[in-house]
Amino acid sequence: MIGALIFIGDELICGAIENTNSVFAGRILTSYGFEIGEIVTLPDKIEFISKYLKDLIKKYKFLIICGGLGPTDDDLTNLAVAKAFNLELKENKDFLSAIYLAKEYRKSQEIAKKMALLPEGALPLSKNFSSAGYFLKIKNKPLFFLPGVPHQFENLLQTEVIPKLLELFPDRTKRIIKTLRFFDLNETDLNQVINSLPEDLLSPLKIGYYPVFPELKLILQGKKEKDLEVFINRLKETFLLHLISERDESLPQVVGKLLKKREEKLATAESCTGGMLASIITSVSGSSLYFDRGFVTYSPESKTELLGIKKETIEKFDIVSYEVAMEMAEGVRKKTKVDYALSITGFAGPTGGTPENPVGTVYIGFSYKNKIKAFRFSLSGDRNQIQLLASYTSLDILRRYLLYGESFFSYRFATGIKERTF
Repeated sequence: MIGALIFIGDELICGAIENTNSVFAGRILTSYGFEIGEIVTLPDKIEFISKYLKDLIKKYKFLIICGGLGPTDDDLTNLAVAKAFNLELKENKDFLSAIYLAKEYRKSQEIAKKMALLPEGALPLSKNFSSAGYFLKIKNKPLFFLPGVPHQFENLLQTEVIPKLLELFPDRTKRIIKTLRFFDLNETDLNQVINSLPEDLLSPLKIGYYPVFPELKLILQGKKEKDLEVFINRLKETFLLHLISERDESLPQVVGKLLKKREEKLATAESCTGGMLASIITSVSGSSLYFDRGFVTYSPESKTELLGIKKETIEKFDIVSYEVAMEMAEGVRKKTKVDYALSITGFAGPTGGTPENPVGTVYIGFSYKNKIKAFRFSLSGDRNQIQLLASYTSLDILRRYLLYGESFFSYRFATGIKERTF
């Protein structure tokens, strides 16, 4: 059963706001067996909205329209609906009553009254009229108009729109969707291996590649759980080390779960990443259970004062080196008494660098048990990309160790490794 999604708002056109509603709607609709033929983003212009409504209702079995239902002057969806289908706007008394009772509109009731003017035949979706949104049938086809506020959109889509679509279109094939996440893997390499697999493994599935730097997502759709399971197991034969999650969990989430399960703690010391690694770790709710603290030691003096790096180490080997990365990791672990410590030092660019260590050179230290390892990487990209890639690579070193031990530290951009036992 094929439908179309329409998202309305100048803020979406100019990129001021990310359209997370599109991602959510596509995922949940597809999982219930509904296909999306088109996703259209329109400006706040009555002529545009009206034209697309008339055109798309002819092509698809259902439409879901998001945005433009609020009280401000740029909320024009209802006017566009009235123009497109020659409908009158009529005041919905229940909706109007809810507006008068809402604290949110206590000082702006006259302006907010606009939201109660709905196209004739419209049935409000919210049972308590707490949010805009309505159902309308045009030419015997269902149209669902939802607010653009993400939590309101998601709630109405799940509680009202999906049940109604299931009732209207019972003859559909439900699809199972799995999202795999990989790290340190090029999508072309993944694609090449997948294309070499037998046709009987590929034919039952729909496969999509979505790089979300620095991770790579592989989205699989199929009708049978077994088909997905067999395919994923074949991928693991080649890419197990690179597979972060089979549940669409990010690298920071996965590492957090591993540490929490083991009841172990982590601390960090950063230079060229400026605290990005600690920020990524603590972006996960509950990270206080396994993340002790992070040091941003940007200058040579701070490395000496806070982490105990020897001045002679910096003078002899330079601040960007295996030896400094190892002493940073060792210093953090000694100071905090944690189970694991990660350190990063390098040149993120665009300035800096030396002939021996050009821009993009990053050393990552890892202290654990009675060992310290330091890895040298040659990374490319702009400053933010190098910082992000260095931060994620640090976490992935820890992930691989927790899952597979220390024999699997092999990375595309690694150019060397040193270790010290104590």
